[in-house]
Amino acid sequence: MAKSEHEWGSQEYDQEWVDKDSRRAAEREAQFNAALSWLSVFVSGQARVMDLGCGPGTLAEKLLAAFPEMQVICSDGSDEMLKLARQRLASYGERVSFAQADFGADQWAVNLPRQLDAVVSARAIHNLRKLKLIAPVYAQIHELLRPGGVFINIERINFATPALRRHFRELQLKTRGRVPKMDGAAPSLAQQFSLLKRAGFRDIDCFWRETNTAIVGGFKRG
Repeated sequence: MAKSEHEWGSQEYDQEWVDKDSRRAAEREAQFNAALSWLSVFVSGQARVMDLGCGPGTLAEKLLAAFPEMQVICSDGSDEMLKLARQRLASYGERVSFAQADFGADQWAVNLPRQLDAVVSARAIHNLRKLKLIAPVYAQIHELLRPGGVFINIERINFATPALRRHFRELQLKTRGRVPKMDGAAPSLAQQFSLLKRAGFRDIDCFWRETNTAIVGGFKRG
């Protein structure tokens, strides 16, 4: 299992994270809307979609509301997060199911459903930090998809060079009046593309980007 600086599974820590994330609701709304727009042309009907690292079910709720026939599987390594997701999504009944799986652990996907139409994730996988740890997660996601299935990852993206990262901090100071605390290392866009290609994905691209968050993904060959 990959060592993490996070304390997922702790009720106090998970609630603190949820509270912090709720303060970024407006920022995340743009990210989610872009992902939903792309999914509307990638999947249809009774699509089976997994929200990997679902947290309290924020993205899953938007998926279920936007796609009335979609079946969503919420997966997270934290039992506390899954409890919050169950509470949030209770009204959706059998359209949503839950699976505890820590993608930082070996064999994390062994009991998860296969032949999925899509896997989505939102600012979760970068918490593994290292490319050598993220690479096998992408490979396993590829295995979970049906031929032609899509992986859509709303993710923290580092700028590729120290100079660009410095300019980003300057831009944040100029436009927001402060430099936000960075939440650790993450792959650059070029590294994301490399990881996706190594995992077997095709038609890889960046579907949306704003500052240090992007939507990256690709398709399993049909």
